[in-house]
Amino acid sequence: MANKKKNLQETSSSIVQLFVQDILKKNGVTKENRINLSDEQKSQIKKVVMDLQEQVDEFVKGKNKNVKQAEEIEDAMNTTLREMIKKKKK
Repeated sequence: MANKKKNLQETSSSIVQLFVQDILKKNGVTKENRINLSDEQKSQIKKVVMDLQEQVDEFVKGKNKNVKQAEEIEDAMNTTLREMIKKKKK
């Protein structure tokens, strides 16, 4: 599970990096003509990134719960009556 989360974070990070690079390239921003951000702007960007990360984590947790529930339902549907009676006797 931890490995999947790490892979998801790496993938998300790569996608964001590509997206930002593409936007900067489209707008003609290079190292020579960029402006420095104020400390307030930097902190706002960090806050936005942290909020997005929390939302992604919540989404992934919800997705995992849905997958587990679907697997449980599928297992219940594949269980025979005999197996269900055996489980109740225990």
